[in-house]
Amino acid sequence: MFIKCPHCGADTEYIPGDAEMCPECGSELKPPEMEEKKELFSGLDMSALLSKVANADRAVNLTPQNSGEDSLAERSKRLAEDLELDGHRSSRNQQYLEVEYNRNLFFVSGSSSVIRLRLTPCTNLLRGIMLFMETQGRTKRVRREIPVTELLQNGVPIEVRLSYCPEEVSGRVAFDFYVGCNLETETKYYQFSVEHIIYDPDQSSKTIGQIIINQDIKASEAGDVNFHDNIGDAIRDVGGKAPTAHELIDRLNNLPPSFVPQELRSTTWRPETTLIGGNPYPGDRLLLEWNGKRLFLLGKKDLKLGRSTELCDLIIRSRDGGRLGPRDYPNNTVSRIHAEILYNGDFVQVFDKSSYGTYINGRRPDSTGIEIPENAEIEFGDIHLQINLQYCHMRQAHTICQTCVANRVKSMTFVRKDREPECYLLVWQCCELGMVIPELADWTVFFRNNAFFVRTPEQNFYYLRPGSAFTVNQQTIKIGYFQQN
Repeated sequence: MFIKCPHCGADTEYIPGDAEMCPECGSELKPPEMEEKKELFSGLDMSALLSKVANADRAVNLTPQNSGEDSLAERSKRLAEDLELDGHRSSRNQQYLEVEYNRNLFFVSGSSSVIRLRLTPCTNLLRGIMLFMETQGRTKRVRREIPVTELLQNGVPIEVRLSYCPEEVSGRVAFDFYVGCNLETETKYYQFSVEHIIYDPDQSSKTIGQIIINQDIKASEAGDVNFHDNIGDAIRDVGGKAPTAHELIDRLNNLPPSFVPQELRSTTWRPETTLIGGNPYPGDRLLLEWNGKRLFLLGKKDLKLGRSTELCDLIIRSRDGGRLGPRDYPNNTVSRIHAEILYNGDFVQVFDKSSYGTYINGRRPDSTGIEIPENAEIEFGDIHLQINLQYCHMRQAHTICQTCVANRVKSMTFVRKDREPECYLLVWQCCELGMVIPELADWTVFFRNNAFFVRTPEQNFYYLRPGSAFTVNQQTIKIGYFQQN
């Protein structure tokens, strides 16, 4: 390699480790590219990089374009960039989603403003996003869902909006946001919070402008302090025109958004804890009574059926809970523990434990049990019941369904075919109550954390508590605890 001596200007051959001095003036030769390489690799572990390059050469079939023409420095530089990018991706994938909040947002009491967030998926594993906002009003906690319906793509930001009108609050208001990231095999939950000032509509726009410009609060505590020149320009522009407070806020909210990244913190929040009113009643067995009929509601994944009140979860009852008379069919064919039902997620099994037999569509299970088909008839001795299985296909339809596993058996109903005015409902995820109680069309019952709650057609959620009742279509449904007798 021939280079020009930086001292005498003579052209001379430079050989690393051998001819590194100018033969004319004796000065040290130091090519410019060596300076660049030293700066390029400053702070890097060269031995580790060279080792990784060597391993990469053995593991990857290099194309002709880079196998002979790429220098070691170029390949090392590219590997360093890839390592840095992989580390960045790994860090991003741990939180699955990046959330940015528009801090250029102002509120005046009695006037609506639009909350804007920008969501960027950080992994291809993300299948859906649940997003809720909560804020404390003057008298109650306000809960709002922010629908996320756009197609999710890794690295592609989407923007969501929610209109909010602070009619019952003044001063400062805190927004708590809850985010659920639905992955292929699980759901991760996060939260973050922001604060804003709610301005009084009776204040002059000049006073509001001065507050916005002069307030000395950290940006993490109030959104309005994220002051930019365009905000100041807007305030100064309307300052001499004496606009109303509403007009000033509207002008400011029409400025370009300023999205600020939010730190997502893991949370114990779940959609149902955000939505459901009242307090849960712990218990996996409830009794709903209406119009002289009874619905036995159970939430267990495995249960025993029979006539023993001490040994069984569900009693195959005789008429009026007592022994049958001579004119009724005999019930001595029902054993103390007659059968066992086992929920396996994708299917439900029944095991025969009786002397007189348990039959599914005329077939008696062996010791390994039998899978219950849809719309089957089951016989416990001389008592016949119709079985219906319900499968969950609603995962994307309702936010609360995101905590369920889609395409699995969600519930099962037993409807007696004799004169006994009762039926049994086994709930593992959810079930439409209108299937068994016609008056409750479009009502859905869920079982979570050993408690039952319902979703009404108006999308309100309430826990089912013994001793309470609700009226629907002029029909009163009473709720009690399932007491075996």
